[in-house]
Amino acid sequence: MATVMHLTGVDELLAELDRLAPDLAAEAGPLQQAIATETADTLRAAYPVVTGTLRGSVHVARESSTSPVRVFTEVAVTAPYAEFFEFGTARTAPTPTFVPITNHGREQFLTAVIERVRAHGLTVEGLR
Repeated sequence: MATVMHLTGVDELLAELDRLAPDLAAEAGPLQQAIATETADTLRAAYPVVTGTLRGSVHVARESSTSPVRVFTEVAVTAPYAEFFEFGTARTAPTPTFVPITNHGREQFLTAVIERVRAHGLTVEGLR
């Protein structure tokens, strides 16, 4: 089973951006792709090299959407033993890698979107 993180952004925020500043919603896709690619590179660098399978199984995929304000980018690790590496087994200790790195990627995306919103003169409340 693949370990998967969906970087879907914040739907409500993106919908509000589309309403208030359509160009901001258009910026979200490339921004998210860049952060997902950076996240995947960080994952590859963090995984050990034994056979190279774990590092080689890290992929980024942009998923299509019918809505201009919904952005889907997936970072996946498809090595069959990725979950054992991440969470451990009865015989091996967990090595948290995917979860902390992808959580950091989500935070980077949210922070970057908020910065763009503020740069366009809009106010963000309730978040950072």
